[in-house]
Amino acid sequence: MSNFYPPDVRPYELVQRIPAIIPANAAVRAWTLPDGSTASDLAKWIAAWEWAGHGWNIQVGLASTPATFAGAYDADAPDLFVHVPLGYAFIPTVIEVTFEAVGTESTMEVMALASPEGDSSATGTAATVANKRVGAGTPGTGASHSAGITATGAIDAAGITDPNVSGAFTFWRKQRPLTDTVATTENDRNELNWQWVAGRDGFPPLIIGSPAGTGGSAAAGASLSVYAASQAGTGFIICEGLIFPPNLAGDLFGASGGVV
Repeated sequence: MSNFYPPDVRPYELVQRIPAIIPANAAVRAWTLPDGSTASDLAKWIAAWEWAGHGWNIQVGLASTPATFAGAYDADAPDLFVHVPLGYAFIPTVIEVTFEAVGTESTMEVMALASPEGDSSATGTAATVANKRVGAGTPGTGASHSAGITATGAIDAAGITDPNVSGAFTFWRKQRPLTDTVATTENDRNELNWQWVAGRDGFPPLIIGSPAGTGGSAAAGASLSVYAASQAGTGFIICEGLIFPPNLAGDLFGASGGVV
């Protein structure tokens, strides 16, 4: 039995609960999260799994060294690509994009895409992945807990399979609606930082590594793509999320693959 379950939660207690139409004469039960927590406790549920060792921080650009973004939007060259292997489950909880420098602000567009398309051979720069349980490991052993996913930043042109298949969707979008040039106007004093937070900005997608052909995908797995489209942009991307290995994903979600 895994030691990474939150307190008082065991595999046999993790059941899939799906909202359903309740007959008029039936007892009404609240819709609950997979471990029985009420849906209003999403933030606590996320925290419990992070502290249990299943929360991960992914960074593109590190410390004071920014990444060079791809430029104009290019579907197969996101600025962060997270490949979720077959059977794994990934729930993004925070996405933050910060521009350190740009040319023309009118071209700035930030978006995040969940897709059943996987690509385990993305070409770019390996992103930095760290467990949010600092010194993470199985209690009492110090053994490292593996993320299982592959995260890549600054994807090369055509560096991944286009994730815009029939089962994909954009769940976050931000845009800078100005036409000024940063270097020559007062607008360069505006903070160029945008953040998506699960719960605050909508409930997060559940991204489950799926067999090839799921939702129109060409390869096994699934993915999250983050784009920081801009003209001559550099900066940083931070993505945080919960990652569950196949056995635990199955216990929690009855997972068989796809984007839920």
